[in-house]
Amino acid sequence: MGTYALIKIKDGLLNGLKTYYYEWSGKKPPEELINLEPVREDVSPWINYIWWSSPAPGVPNEFYAITWLGFIKIDEPGTYRFYVTTDDGSRLWIDDTLVIDAWKDQPPTTYISNPVKLSSGYHRLKYYFYNRYGLAEAVLGWIPPRGEAGVVPKNILYHSIGDIIFFTGIPDDHFVEVLVDGARKTCKAIGGICEIRVAFEEQPLEALVKILDKHGNTVYRTPDKITIWGGDELKLVAIGENNKNKYR
Repeated sequence: MGTYALIKIKDGLLNGLKTYYYEWSGKKPPEELINLEPVREDVSPWINYIWWSSPAPGVPNEFYAITWLGFIKIDEPGTYRFYVTTDDGSRLWIDDTLVIDAWKDQPPTTYISNPVKLSSGYHRLKYYFYNRYGLAEAVLGWIPPRGEAGVVPKNILYHSIGDIIFFTGIPDDHFVEVLVDGARKTCKAIGGICEIRVAFEEQPLEALVKILDKHGNTVYRTPDKITIWGGDELKLVAIGENNKNKYR
């Protein structure tokens, strides 16, 4: 086990929020956006917009909806409040908890969440928005434990580029095990590559990683939990190779 290292050679975490645009019709906006087929996908640096017409190329001027998905990085643990200014409707989730529900037609209106206690590190963020007619506005702000209210800044918003973690340099017929709080994800290497699927709701993944040979013997394991994102590529190398970002 001591002759190998696991190196992150591609980082799946990037700045900005994944952005999905949809069309809708009818008297009521759709309740669940994530299952719709988007007409456009993009990355937004933040959520701080007023639109007088279409919000993006290929998206209609009216009867559209948007999902923003990603992560917010908290440097200072404590109690936060979030707010949205919305025209028409908005819903905001932090770590799968609905903290603001303003899903209705309305002029620009501001809503403030109840206090939200957040630890340091990354937290999941999901924001639904819809517009019916004309002018639209969507703003995501916060009130941090120390500081003034303002738009959630660009430099703390992130997204993962996919839902697959790639392990490379793995001998064929070897297995990768990713262990998370008693749960186990496993894949078998083919052509030196092993892929583990990780959903948005599971990220960031704090996990122990083990490499097993075809007999089930441990070839390598991380000494501690590591943080893994969808889109990461982790390579198993022999100690002594020129490398960085090692999990020894």
